[in-house]
Amino acid sequence: MALSSWHREEPREVRPFFETLQAEEALNGCGIRLFDGAEVWEETSFDLDEIDFKRLAPAVQLVLVRPEAWLPSGLTVETLELVLIARHSFLKRAAAVQTATLDQELPKEWVIGPEVLEHFGGGRNLELTIALCLRTDRPPAPGTPFVAGHWIAKKSFHFRSRTMPTLFDLRTRKDEEWVAKGYPPKTFYAVEYIGGIDSELDEGASVATVWIHIDAHNKLVSSSLGESLQPVLATEIITTILLESFREWKDSDSIDSTSPLTTLMKQLGKEKTITLADLKTLVANPPLLKATLQDRLFVVGTLK
Repeated sequence: MALSSWHREEPREVRPFFETLQAEEALNGCGIRLFDGAEVWEETSFDLDEIDFKRLAPAVQLVLVRPEAWLPSGLTVETLELVLIARHSFLKRAAAVQTATLDQELPKEWVIGPEVLEHFGGGRNLELTIALCLRTDRPPAPGTPFVAGHWIAKKSFHFRSRTMPTLFDLRTRKDEEWVAKGYPPKTFYAVEYIGGIDSELDEGASVATVWIHIDAHNKLVSSSLGESLQPVLATEIITTILLESFREWKDSDSIDSTSPLTTLMKQLGKEKTITLADLKTLVANPPLLKATLQDRLFVVGTLK
């Protein structure tokens, strides 16, 4: 199916659809199969290695509670549709890859083809969201959706690459924006560490903002060079974040098990998670830290 553009909906908090609360769990039974012939999982987050992405063949299993059990007053199956949205925050891409109307028999699954995976970085750090949405605009009414694309139920699946931990928020700058911030106009990237790497973060938060030149970003997402360069860039970014944050956790004997730092320690380990003492040793020796990241991020393997 051809990809179509998709605009991110506004946060749930600013549009409290209290008349449709009974629909929020209508998609909870949906699952996903990651590989051909594999079992279906209802979990929503998957940490995958590079070898997993080479055989990734996801298929979203559609399980929708009977509409009569949740359909709010004023809405009918003809006014709603299911949409499968793919998003990649690093590539700044989002698209609706499948749609289905509720007034017809739904397919049992939606297969994510290789052309879609290729468009979204091979599936690395991809988010797939199945959403129950309004098909067309309707007159506004308190507590109900009224703009096409407003969702009343959704479920998301995340493919997180062990080769590129999601520690940071990526943003772009043009020449004049770099200069206005005191940087040379052709700066490639800059890392601004915010804090909190050793504690639990709020949903959607990150420990750093990474600014990248708009021209470099466009080349990263539109050329074959980008796939090879992304792990190299990730190595440099993560090294900077660890060095900048070291003052926060260098005297700690333990850290929050839900923190980004704990996740990073799991991803830096091979057979087992590295210890906090091991990580301190690495950070004290930046060349060794970079070498370890290059190994874990498969930098050599992605060079073409």
